[in-house]
This record gives sequence, structure tokens and C-alpha cells, in this order.
Amino acid sequence: MKISEIIEKNKKSVVLLEIIIPKDNDQAMRSVRGTGFIVSEDGRFITNNHVYQQIADNEKPHLQVMVPGKTDDKGIVYYDGYRLELLKKDEENDLVLMKIIAPPETIFSPVNGIGKSESIKEGEEVIFLGYPLATELMSLSFGITLAANRCIISAIKRRIADGSMHFFMVDTHINNGSSGSPVFSVETGKVVGVASGRISAKIPLAENKTADIPANMGICRPAKEIINLIG
Repeated sequence: MKISEIIEKNKKSVVLLEIIIPKDNDQAMRSVRGTGFIVSEDGRFITNNHVYQQIADNEKPHLQVMVPGKTDDKGIVYYDGYRLELLKKDEENDLVLMKIIAPPETIFSPVNGIGKSESIKEGEEVIFLGYPLATELMSLSFGITLAANRCIISAIKRRIADGSMHFFMVDTHINNGSSGSPVFSVETGKVVGVASGRISAKIPLAENKTADIPANMGICRPAKEIINLIG
């Protein structure tokens, strides 16, 4: 499947979780915490457990999910903000199922299907869609930026107990803001995983500081765990 087709079919389904705290003079402090993707027309969506758990209790009242809305004749996408609720969580696999709180007549756009992660192999091409470094890009006046990242599956890690897939790795860095991004098989166009974490090297610097040097290694959770969580 063409990558451009995968993006076109799913770009209205990829959401971001953002803290918006009002300030004086009609200003607001904005901080994007991660990505998610819609899995049902009633607004249920998946993201990482760590994205939600790392939000402080005093910030949660200000948490919103930003959903791609209408696109104007200039090609600019406008986002609609909603409150959200936690439905279920899977701490072992770093996933949560959440729901957008919206009027009952609201219909959302789910991703174009959940694939079979058990059939993926090392070397297969995948892409993930998300909002990498979203807070930083907004501070540069770039606005909300949905970005695609193309890579391959570099390794598959299995559980010793039963041989089932625990997670798979991709040959690219998963930036802040990308956690919770849907990972699509280029072959089928279906979601085969969720971008979950990164691997980096800690390099000691002067004054007891360290530098976080990114490696081209990202961790993704398999789609079968999404299906189990959705039930």
C-alpha cells in the first residue's frame, strides 16, 4: 500500500493529549504529552499507559484530547478539544483505553483496521503517525504538526514463558510526543503496533550532568494487545 494512502486514510484518527492551563491576558500554558489513535466511532482511543500516568494529579483537570477536525480551503487542519475518561489500562503492555467525552451524536473516524501483529517479521517496512516534539514545535510557531516516520522492524522480542510476542523494535528514534502513535504495516495499511518508548545512551558530562544521546532504536507494543484491551 502506498504510504501516502495510509496517511490519508488515517490522519483524522490520530489525536494528541495536551495539558492546557489558562494564564492571564487570555494566554495559556500548553504541553503535549503524547499521541493516541481512535479505534471506534464513539470516540474510544488507545495511547500508552505511561503517557497518562506521568500526568500529575493537579494537571489532569486541564487534560484534553485534541482531535483533527475540518480542513479549510487552504489545507489547514483545525483541531477540536474534548475532555476524556479512562476506561481500562494494561500496565504490563503500557497501554490504556480511553474515551472522548462528546455529545452522543458525534461520530469520530477510527483507524483503518487493526492488523495481526503475530504475522509481522524482521525487515518489514512500517510507518507511525504522531506528534513528535509537539510542544517544542508549537513554541516555534509551527502549530500542531502531525508527522509520519518510515522505518523497518529491526527485532522481535518474545516472552520466555510461552514464546508470545512481547514487543518489537524499529530502527528509528521515538521522540517525546510520539508515544502512543499507531504503527502501520506498509504492506497491509493496518495497525500492527503502538510506539511505546525509546532506547538511548546516557553520556556523563561535567558537573554531574548527563547527555541523553538517542539511538536508532524504538520499542513498539504489538497490536494483539490492543485487541485484548478493547475486548
